[in-house]
Parts: sequence; structure tokens; C-alpha cells
Amino acid sequence: MFLFPLAYLFSFFYGLNKLFKNQIEGLLAYIIVGLPIYINAMSVSFMYGFAAWIPVMQSMKEIIVLVSAYLVFTHARINRKINFHYIDILIALFFVYTLSFVFLPVGSYSFLNKVLALKNLSFFPFLYFIGRFCHYQSININKVFTFIVVVIIIAGCIVLVERFNYQHLQTYTGYSNFNAKFFDTDISGSYGLTWTFEAESGLKRFASIFANPLDFSASTVVALSILLALITYKTKMFTIAPSSFETIGLLTSFICILFAASRASFVSYFAVIYFYAWFIKRNKILFYFHLLVVITIIVFLYFLEGDLYNYVINTISFENTSSLGHLIEWVNGIDAMIAKPLGMGLGESGRVSVALKENVGGENQLIIIGVQTGVLGLLLYLTITISIIKEGVKNLSIAAAQHWKVILAVVLFKIGLIIPLFTAEIDSYIYVSYITWFLTGYMINLIQSTKEQVNIVPSTNPIITA
Repeated sequence: MFLFPLAYLFSFFYGLNKLFKNQIEGLLAYIIVGLPIYINAMSVSFMYGFAAWIPVMQSMKEIIVLVSAYLVFTHARINRKINFHYIDILIALFFVYTLSFVFLPVGSYSFLNKVLALKNLSFFPFLYFIGRFCHYQSININKVFTFIVVVIIIAGCIVLVERFNYQHLQTYTGYSNFNAKFFDTDISGSYGLTWTFEAESGLKRFASIFANPLDFSASTVVALSILLALITYKTKMFTIAPSSFETIGLLTSFICILFAASRASFVSYFAVIYFYAWFIKRNKILFYFHLLVVITIIVFLYFLEGDLYNYVINTISFENTSSLGHLIEWVNGIDAMIAKPLGMGLGESGRVSVALKENVGGENQLIIIGVQTGVLGLLLYLTITISIIKEGVKNLSIAAAQHWKVILAVVLFKIGLIIPLFTAEIDSYIYVSYITWFLTGYMINLIQSTKEQVNIVPSTNPIITA
């Protein structure tokens, strides 16, 4: 278990060392290696008696992002003539708007708790703008995508061991004691962890190296999107040519989504495949997809019975415990937004209020934003999400080579994360949030690259030169 904190610390110091050498890929090395194991690294450190060091280790993720932001923004200010994209403006507006709630006399929380809530709500613009303003040629995106696939393959191997032994990895890492100490989270469920590690039937849901099964399943959706971009080549016609490594990645991703057992992400997994087939104009895939849906509906309506039938019906009708819990939280959140359309204040919904047992609404990224910052904050976030997908789809037809692969991956995972966004605070999944928002900014960077003029400055700085 000691490998978790060692790998986490190594990724941080390796990434920081690269950044001090002006290599922005140091940030990506930390995100890809360190953040999937973040909770396990913290809980194992706590289990080994290093509780005093936990706050320092927790702050490392913000430190390395801020260092990266400083380097990238300094370079951009000196060496680039930037044409701002309208998505840049929307995200900057969202950050400034949410930041204002720290200083406005709105809400019941202290200044410190408001700052913590702001970090949970609006830290993603830093990742976006790092990806947006770094020199795109300084990043080997194929290598970055490959390492993301390696992570999901490792996660898949571990989840197979978990399933074979029918034992959660988190029972060995001090997960419950760590959460009780630092987040005041009580042990719940049948397995000494939390309810999220089991289905309503009592079936175990596994998280592999990630924080919980929902985090794991969302990460799998992201990995699938990147895998589909990797195996596809845009020439005169779209060609699908997976390598042996990529084929293993695809098989592993299905194993991961299966044993994570998240209904929202399971649907999203196949939604990603559907939109992928649509984007690359593979009518045969779409035909078999539609045929499978029809067969599934027929089997469900005429042949399926018993517990599985009741499980599906209760899920759709919001009559099982989990679905009903989501519905109650949504109704509470919507009622709060109706009562206070300008927002209740930072911290009133989401992770801060959950930790203090005073949550209003929740289990929905949009409602969490709306409760805290009002209808305007919610509409801004929705506009950003829709605009990113729209901009990506628009540029898929004109992009080529690696640029096309990046745009395809971003569009697919943005679409794929929509359903989980309605059932969880998706930006609380640190690895998913950091890597997707960086790549989103990187996509806009590529789109704008033909419109921006970069001054040629003699330099060996890898942030500036490829």
C-alpha cells in the first residue's frame, strides 16, 4: 500500500521539476499519474501515521496548477498576440461571477468556507486556461493520450483482482478512517465504506485505484473517448485501425464500466460509442446499435422478469432508494433556487455543506451551482458546456490529423459526462475535472491556432518551442 503515497509524491516532484525546466507536460504527468490515486495516497498516508502531512499533500494539486498557470500566462503575455475566443470570455465571466460571492454578504458561511467552496466550484478555469494558452506544439498529445489509456488498463487489472476476491481495495487503504477524520464522513453501507460502494441489491461496486465507483466510471468514459480518438484516422475516409495496445484498452474499459456498476456512466459509455459512430459516419455501427436497442426493449418487455425487471422499472420511475434520493435532492435544490434565484451563497450546496451536514440540494452539478450562485451562475455553466460541444462539432469537419483526434476526444467526453453531471457533482472527481478541462482548453487552443500569431523568439524553452 505504501506505493500509493510514493507514486503520488513522485508524480508531484517529477512534475514540478519539469515545470521548473519550463516543460508544461510536467503538469500532465502529475494529473495522469497522481490524481487517479489521490484518495488512496491520502488514506494510506493517514493509515501509516502521517496525518500531519495530509494537508500539505492535499495542497500539492493546487500548487502545481498555480505554478503551471504562472509559467503559461507569463509566456503567453510575452510571446503571443492572443485572439480571445468567446468560450474564454464565458469561462472568465463564470470565474469572476462566482468569485464575487466570496465577498458579497450572501450565505451563512465564513470567508474561509466560501473560499473552499469557490475552489470546489470554480477551480476548473485555471486548468482550462493553462490548456488554452500553452503553446500547443510543446505537448506530445499522442503520448498524453497513451498514458491515459495505460492508467485505465492498470485500473482494469486491479478491478479484476477486486472482483475475483470480491473485496474492495479501499478496505486495505484506511479509506473509511481517513474520510471520518478529514471529511467527517461516517461509515455507511454493508462493507465498511460508504453507500456508493454497493448497489441497492447489495452487489458490490468497485472503484479500483480511484476515489469511489462513480469517479472510476466517469474516468472510464473519458478513457473510452480518448481511445476512440486514438484508433480513428481521418483521411479521405475515416479509418478505424486499433493497435493491440488500444484493443486491450477498449476491452479493459468495458470491464471497468461493468464492475463500477454506475447506471449513469454505463448509459454514457454507450452514448459515447453512438455519437462516435455518428461523427465518423459509420452507418453499420449505427444500424447494429439501433438493432441492439430494439432487441433489448423487446427482451425487456416480453421476456425479462424478476429482480432485474423490477430494478430497471424502479430506476426509471425513481422508486428505488438511489433514484429516489437523487429526485429528493433535485427537488430540494430547485425549491431553493425558486426561493432565492440570485443564489444562497457559496458553500450552501456541495462538498462544504455536505461535510458540515447542512446540504441543500445536491447530487447534480447544475443544481449545486444554481443553489450557490443562482440562476445566472447555472445558465453560465450550461452555456459553457453547450458552447464547447457546439464549437467542437463545428470544427470536426475542418480539422485534420492530431487536431481532429483532440477535438473528437473532447466532444465525446463532454457528451459522455452530461448524464453523470445530472447525478453527481462531476467536478469533484479531481482527475476527471483536471484532465478534461485542460484538454478542453487545449482544444480551443488548437482551433484558434490558425488565428493567433506567435512571435518567433529564439529559445530552448519547451513551453515555447516544440
